[in-house]
Amino acid sequence: MKEQIDMKEQLLPSRSYLRLRLRTAQVLYASNESDLLTRRVDFALISLITLNVIAVIFESVSSIKAEFSLAFDYFDFFSVIIFTIEYILRVWSAVDNPWHTKYQHPVRGRIRYMVTWFAIIDAVAILPFYLSMLYGADMRILRALRLLRIFKLTRYSSAMTMLFQVFREESRTIGAAMFVSMLLMFMASTLAFIFEHKAQPQVFSSIPAAMYWAIITMTTVGYGDIIPVTILGKITGAFIGIVGLGMVALPAGILASGFNNALHRRRKLLEERVQDAMEDGKITKAERRDLNKLVEQLNLNPADVKAIIEAVKHDKSTSGDGACPHCGKNIEEPPRQS
Repeated sequence: MKEQIDMKEQLLPSRSYLRLRLRTAQVLYASNESDLLTRRVDFALISLITLNVIAVIFESVSSIKAEFSLAFDYFDFFSVIIFTIEYILRVWSAVDNPWHTKYQHPVRGRIRYMVTWFAIIDAVAILPFYLSMLYGADMRILRALRLLRIFKLTRYSSAMTMLFQVFREESRTIGAAMFVSMLLMFMASTLAFIFEHKAQPQVFSSIPAAMYWAIITMTTVGYGDIIPVTILGKITGAFIGIVGLGMVALPAGILASGFNNALHRRRKLLEERVQDAMEDGKITKAERRDLNKLVEQLNLNPADVKAIIEAVKHDKSTSGDGACPHCGKNIEEPPRQS
């Protein structure tokens, strides 16, 4: 029995291993601005991603590629090594992600992380290199896919994170609007084919060919390369242009509303945290740090933050001198966004 226990203890990860994994998760996921190592790692990865995008753009110029071809290859190889190490470390330390507890299982948790948006982007950033090695050829399409590495920057942008959150929350509403737009497009292309096929058999040769005209008309782009010439075709184009204008603009309105709701929830969360911190009439250093960290995470406008804190102080104060109506103690100066 004792031997079995000793064997199980040997199989368990050591404390140093767990500390290293936790520290890795803190650096890669926590985005703590006060942590020097986290700031340096974030800056290095952002710089490397930016340089990769610039390299892919300049590599498309034949004269530059011919002169610096070897340098581009070496830089791509170096970048793939760094991104591969980053991807492996993120998968390895995902179980200690401080923001998500659903990844805690050593196997299922890592699999759940690997199918997330950011993990897929990380995989796509290195996949073209390994696929080109596997095929033993310089595949232009795969090399062009390296430009997708720019999406890795979305990890470091709270605005992009909020955009993805709004997309997830409003996915059904946006999907319904897009479905109606697709129906209008199919209807417009079908009517255009019926009315214009005899007059312009080469242009409106089929319904799929007429879809191009329908999309350009619905989005009010109107290149003018394809135009209806029959009376019924012109009436259809005018009707679809007017109706399509509203339908195409509908998703933008949905996203704007979603952004407004997301910002309102963020402000509400900060307001609740400030109220909790001021409940005893005093903001401790720990509470001040937590509030500053929350402001950084929510990426709120400094003016909004100041207005929220002043409103909470006003509600907590009865005489305007900053005294708490419950205990009579003075409320300390609230934290400021760094």
